[in-house]
Amino acid sequence: MGVVAAPPLTGRRVRLRPVLPSDHEFLYALAIHPEMTFRWRYRGAAVSYETFLQHLWGGTLVHFVIERKDGGQRIGYAQAFDAAERHGWAHFAVMLDPSLQRSGWGLECMALFFNYMFTTWPFRKLYAVVLESHYDDLASGDGSWFVVEGRLEDHEFYDGRYWDLVFLTVRREDWERSGPKLVAKLTEGP
Repeated sequence: MGVVAAPPLTGRRVRLRPVLPSDHEFLYALAIHPEMTFRWRYRGAAVSYETFLQHLWGGTLVHFVIERKDGGQRIGYAQAFDAAERHGWAHFAVMLDPSLQRSGWGLECMALFFNYMFTTWPFRKLYAVVLESHYDDLASGDGSWFVVEGRLEDHEFYDGRYWDLVFLTVRREDWERSGPKLVAKLTEGP
């Protein structure tokens, strides 16, 4: 029997590493950043640091700080939470520094994260829930990275109107078709 390797957590530009207590202030600042807070769990509401820490650890299966490979600057957060291992699914969320939105960095960290999740647990599905107003940031992955599995119409208020809440699903069988090849490209040498 050969040696089993851990799933890679380092790509070309990013590295995923466990969350440490020294990361808490950075993660809090990211979650309440004016360009992030309305996208994230709090939807613009003020939340105390203590409440944030409870949410950071409560219900979390695994989470990582996302950092730049060159220099180690923290740039984001990836989390799997509210897992139903018996039923084969978990929720996930990724927060990236707003200055890196639509830069390709998010794609790389999500590829490493999904690979970790599907390698480590027998999940069938990983779910993300996003507002329709932010779905456009992800729409290019529809049909290849994920499928839209559900939608709650006119569910949440933002910017003068009600928006749908969209349920995105990353399915194991879809991931297994293309994900490992992508991760191999992201983790190969220079």
